[in-house]
Amino acid sequence: MARKKKNQENPEQDLYGWSIEESFESDQDVIAYFRLCLYENDSEKTARYTKVDVRPMYPELLEAFSDWENESDWEENNFVTFRLRKVTEDGVEKRLKFYNGYLGYMLNCTFVNCNAQEREIVENLMRKYYNHMSSDFDIHKGYHADEEEPASSLSFLSAPAGEITREYLEEHWAVSSYNEGTDEQIDYYMNEFSNCPGDKAYMYVHEDDELRELEIVHIVARMDNPDFYDTLIQDDDVLLKGEDEYGADASAEFIGKYSCYLLWFKEVQA
Repeated sequence: MARKKKNQENPEQDLYGWSIEESFESDQDVIAYFRLCLYENDSEKTARYTKVDVRPMYPELLEAFSDWENESDWEENNFVTFRLRKVTEDGVEKRLKFYNGYLGYMLNCTFVNCNAQEREIVENLMRKYYNHMSSDFDIHKGYHADEEEPASSLSFLSAPAGEITREYLEEHWAVSSYNEGTDEQIDYYMNEFSNCPGDKAYMYVHEDDELRELEIVHIVARMDNPDFYDTLIQDDDVLLKGEDEYGADASAEFIGKYSCYLLWFKEVQA
């Protein structure tokens, strides 16, 4: 999945924590299982995960970073928790940003300009509450960690053999519709589990009753960086500007099952 490039003068690092009372060989196995549970919308399986909540850590974090500014209060949504900020004597801005992301099953802490000691403090606190920790959460690794021996339990993520149908896309892929209810309606389809640049997407043109294949040329996912995403969508022309910047033929915003996305596409010539 495309991510915002890190500015070397403003380095960011991420740490993820989650809990599940299951035995797995690796954290990537846990991640793959986690995404499988959500994809199948299996409440019995997802219930095995403990919902993450940074609030029990809140007093300890404030005590550990007592000279940092608490930037925001709690907000009741899927992503925002709170942020701590400090400006050093030499003008460097440090931040700790916490998100109860991924439907509330995984805590994300983003460190901005933090040193090793500050990261260790947070990591030690998170270990008190979560039995899995990872600094390399990548959904796609959960599915493609071993291409020579793909996980059979995840085989349903692949497109069905034969021709893709609109009915299949409606059932299994995220959809974004424009000009709804008119002859000019266009439906865009994306696979939330396979949405890197170069991956397939589809567009259904109602006027022509035609399903067209697309190729993703650029993607911005809110789960990767909520602040960056929210800043982008404040510009009503962000999609059109992106088409010029990325040489795209079409673009769409998606509100998916797991995150929100901005995507730019090229049409695949038959």
